[in-house]
Amino acid sequence: MHPTKIYLTMNTVNRLVACSKTNRIARLQKMSASVAVESSMHFKSDDDDITSNATKDSRFVLMLGKPGGGKGTIAGKIVGDFGGFAHFSTGDALRQHVREQSTLGKQAKEFMDRGDLVPDELMIRLVQEGTDEFVNDGKSLLLDGFPRTLGQAKALDKELELDLVINLDVPTETIVGRISDRWIHPSSGRVYSYSYKPPKVRGVDDETGEPLVQREDDKPESVRRRLQAYDDVTAPLVEYYTSKGILATFHGTMSDVIYPDVKEAIDELLFENE
Repeated sequence: MHPTKIYLTMNTVNRLVACSKTNRIARLQKMSASVAVESSMHFKSDDDDITSNATKDSRFVLMLGKPGGGKGTIAGKIVGDFGGFAHFSTGDALRQHVREQSTLGKQAKEFMDRGDLVPDELMIRLVQEGTDEFVNDGKSLLLDGFPRTLGQAKALDKELELDLVINLDVPTETIVGRISDRWIHPSSGRVYSYSYKPPKVRGVDDETGEPLVQREDDKPESVRRRLQAYDDVTAPLVEYYTSKGILATFHGTMSDVIYPDVKEAIDELLFENE
């Protein structure tokens, strides 16, 4: 793992003090994480935004990282360890729409099959429709896969103010190998990987005996195009959220190794007084 490095700007310190987080700075200095951390906590007050039904204990966290970089795995661990979080994955939601052949799904599939990013207007509609029920129930929200562009980020800013952005920095070649090794059972969505979660019989779903397929966007050439698109379009979000003082970056190749540092950062930055 990389040596521990924590950077705390004076601007961030002032915001932390203003939020009455009196122990936050001292605890951040003790963190054992490969992460550059800047954080603050604010909520929008507009009556018509996403947070209008959120409770004072609700948190809004975003996960950034290349497609296939382990966001879903780490999000599942966060939901398991921190009660009250609802995980919304735009990738999972898109694939469900595609399987169900909804109007949104048909429109998105054209872009996904080419390995291109789905346009902003489709993604924003997907998130608005998919997260309302969670926030209306007063849950904290963990967004995975959205926003992917500066335009989407600014649209999201109108709906809620994020407490923390978790950025997963995983090497491109690690992701290409990981995703191109993935096969699925189309009707159920069960996912297999021949390197770490193989089916009992090669090419066959464990439960139904039906054949497995590889999605078009999981083939190596599509993966490389998608990662290049990420670098071209999404990488500037790191700079954007750094400027807002809410970014924490984690480096590594394995989710199980990265996650303890992520968990410690969430504990320190969001829940130290609870």
